[in-house]
Amino acid sequence: MKKYVLLFSISIFILKSPGIYAQAHPRYFVLFKDKANTPFSVSKPLEFLSERAVLRRTKQNISVTVNDLPVNPSYIAAVNQTGGKVIYSSRWFNGVVVEASDTQLESIKKLSFYKSTELNNPVSSANALGVGRIKASANKFGTTEDLDYGAMRNQLVMLGADVLHKKGFHGEGMLIGVFDAGFNRSNELGYLKHLYDEKRVIETYDFIARNNDVYDDHWHGNAVLSTMAAYQPGSLVGVSYKAAYVLYRTENNATETPYEEVTWLIAAERADSLGVDVINTSLGYFEFENEFNTPAYNHTYQDMDGKTTIISRAAKFACRAGILVVNAAGNEGNNQWRYITAPADVDSVLTVGACNYDKSYAPLSSIGPNAVGLIKPDVAAVGAGTVVGNNLGTGSASTASGTSFASPQIAGLAAILWQAHPSLNAGQIIDVLKKSGNQAPKPDFFLGYGVPGIVAAEEVIQKDYTLLGTEPDLLGSMIIAPNPVSGNIILKVPVTLTGRRATFRVRDQAGTMVSVSEGILTEETTISTPATGSGLYLLEVGIGKAIRVVRFVKK
Repeated sequence: MKKYVLLFSISIFILKSPGIYAQAHPRYFVLFKDKANTPFSVSKPLEFLSERAVLRRTKQNISVTVNDLPVNPSYIAAVNQTGGKVIYSSRWFNGVVVEASDTQLESIKKLSFYKSTELNNPVSSANALGVGRIKASANKFGTTEDLDYGAMRNQLVMLGADVLHKKGFHGEGMLIGVFDAGFNRSNELGYLKHLYDEKRVIETYDFIARNNDVYDDHWHGNAVLSTMAAYQPGSLVGVSYKAAYVLYRTENNATETPYEEVTWLIAAERADSLGVDVINTSLGYFEFENEFNTPAYNHTYQDMDGKTTIISRAAKFACRAGILVVNAAGNEGNNQWRYITAPADVDSVLTVGACNYDKSYAPLSSIGPNAVGLIKPDVAAVGAGTVVGNNLGTGSASTASGTSFASPQIAGLAAILWQAHPSLNAGQIIDVLKKSGNQAPKPDFFLGYGVPGIVAAEEVIQKDYTLLGTEPDLLGSMIIAPNPVSGNIILKVPVTLTGRRATFRVRDQAGTMVSVSEGILTEETTISTPATGSGLYLLEVGIGKAIRVVRFVKK
């Protein structure tokens, strides 16, 4: 397995706490005017992003921007000096979550860099509890009797995951973030044991309780994770069982507040900084009556425009960073709301509806369009009677229903498809999955483009993204030798690519392009070294729509 070494400054501000119910004051999401005089710079992204995160951007031609810079530490210190307690900071929104009394909040508002308070109200009140519910899960387990491998195979074969498995793609090298309400006993279950034995759970964090233990809360995230990560032949095998995972609790099942949208934002920033490729979220938001009991905090259908709610704006930032965000459509199809929930309304989010095993619409699944008429959901997977893992004893197979369990199947499928075709970017993977749906010629507001399939997806790639008749994966054979370089770059390529015209872009570690040229590939192609200082650089080789990024060090 690939070992991930993550050595960098943490770009979120976390204060450890024994729990969420000790807060003395309401929590506010305070936004700042600027990032003036920050000690961080877009030219030195490794001070706040991992190398993997920078590489993910570079491979997709995404530059590190001011939005990626952490909040100015002096601003955080000034807020703390008012007596308020900073819980988290957000670089994308440029603000902090702070516990503050009325007096302390007034002092914060007088700071010169203060801009506004999100929602003009607290995002959670002190010591508030409520009924709570999982937003995208229709029911708990239907049966706890063991199901054979064939039962789980049906939902995987429908997507064609087995086709990629046979080709050797199971998620190796991919990093998937799972945001949920908890992963109760996931670290004790037999069908997930391989993740822990092989150290492929890279990080866990509970953004509600503010500690590292995600295994003492809700069962829901465990069932979600099982559809991707389970590996117990004869019982449970997930779509992307050899990927690495980060497990984050962002949802509090005991209360309903806008604070959960904020914790999703903070978790997404953390996932971004680690270099996560795919995020799956089987949650959605549209009302908060349980805690505040006021319509002011509830979202309307008009808010489902992909840019209004906190969580939808956060999801857009994640997509702009090159992360493939996959979200459950919601389970409101049978109730008065009916429509998708945030952040499933975002145009660049891959929104997943629920179907039956015959690919027909499952009535529980939220429908589209979003508030501006965009087709949603985008695609669908089995969400009625989905085979999942339970957390009983050492774990076994059960069935459950909800878009919660359709979404991670698509997230896992996207991960292994991306693994198989690394020259594509996140948006292109989404495009391919949509075009491979069984309803692609005539998408609707129930299942979108329908159920994607790998055979059709590879036909789409061959037609729309093929490298002049050569599979883009051949680019993966390119190397720079010697490396580090002291003079010009010598790029070695397989003979099957010689004679092709290519574009060569050299970027620094911030993603800024420092040189660009074109040429015809030979087995050893000489490329001029940019007239810049020593350090880590990235050579981006493009042929047609296919791109390969090769790292090198200049002496």
